[in-house]
Amino acid sequence: MNIGIITPSIYMYKKLYGDRIFAPGDLARNLVSGLMKRKHQVFWFSAPEETSTNVIEGDLKLLEGKLKIRHFQDIAAEDKEKMSLYAEKMYYEMDLLTKAYGMGVKKELDVLHVFHSFGYLAHFWEELTGVPTFYTLHDPMPTANMLEYWLFNRFPTHKFLSISKSQQGNLSSHFFGNVYNGIDTNKFAFSEKGGEDLIAVGRMIPQKGIDIAISVAQQLNTTLNIASWLSEGAKQSEYYQKKIVPFVDGKKIKINSLLNEDERVFFFQKAKALISPLQWEEPFGLVMVEAMACGTPVVAYNRGSVPEIVRDGVTGFVIDPDGEERPGRGSWIIKKQGVEGLVEAVQRIGEIDRRACRKHVEDNFSVEKMVEGYEKVYQKILASQGEALQS
Repeated sequence: MNIGIITPSIYMYKKLYGDRIFAPGDLARNLVSGLMKRKHQVFWFSAPEETSTNVIEGDLKLLEGKLKIRHFQDIAAEDKEKMSLYAEKMYYEMDLLTKAYGMGVKKELDVLHVFHSFGYLAHFWEELTGVPTFYTLHDPMPTANMLEYWLFNRFPTHKFLSISKSQQGNLSSHFFGNVYNGIDTNKFAFSEKGGEDLIAVGRMIPQKGIDIAISVAQQLNTTLNIASWLSEGAKQSEYYQKKIVPFVDGKKIKINSLLNEDERVFFFQKAKALISPLQWEEPFGLVMVEAMACGTPVVAYNRGSVPEIVRDGVTGFVIDPDGEERPGRGSWIIKKQGVEGLVEAVQRIGEIDRRACRKHVEDNFSVEKMVEGYEKVYQKILASQGEALQS
């Protein structure tokens, strides 16, 4: 099969953005590599990569030129920098889409897979060309006041794929299927022993609930190691200054900056448990999978994809954050809610077999499982195209 993978984001360019958290990037790299191993011809529309596949690059001037928009009267001087960045992103996306759909029109591709969340501009190219396309969404479903919601209504027949069933929400009729994210388990080595410290991983924003993880560690009088990408914006935020900084003492509560791959694996391996008290409906918590692959159980709130990723009582514990009605509420092993539930879960973490955590990832969230899932989707799309032509 000739497959086009599209990741038209400037953040795919490691030379400039290698220290930026961009989860779809590594997922796309694993997908491309996995498809090639299954003998597919893959054309990857992305930023320059050191890879053996056919990378079709966007214009480097849009990545490195630091081009600016023309000055308009209705744009304040202080806004010009930010608007130039968004214009750069848009032009870069259009440049790559033109190349991808150009190949599609020439029948050089069987299917195009837009690995760029809502697809944005690609929907217009698909409508004009009719090239078989589908879209993996990485973000939560939009609300009615968002532009992405307009996309759903504007292109009701386009094929969307979720990365968890919870992500679909009340828009499930728009989805063509679901494929869970997968990691390279060889890069996340298993450790049977673990350690005594708790860990929390994620951006320093309220939605990740790191302040709640700190509260858990304080109540248990144990050490919490935090791994987070501390951008200048994060450091200056009210959340960081008021809810994190006062409690970081470098002894019981520690912050590690963004970790490289080897450091991250060691970080997971030596942990007692990963605490993930999410404050939003996260579509897929990749860090939970990475931790479990290393043998570290997860204690997380019942939000978003958590019940699909963590097996309650087997690979960790799922805790209801409050009394609000959510799928599965009240059915978990630990009945206490909120911080009290998280504390009890940590106290009972010895009931979890670290080997079960590893096996759960191997069986459900490996690269091989992800690639197999997408391969089935490609075949399904082509079959539906053939049926449409025959009718």
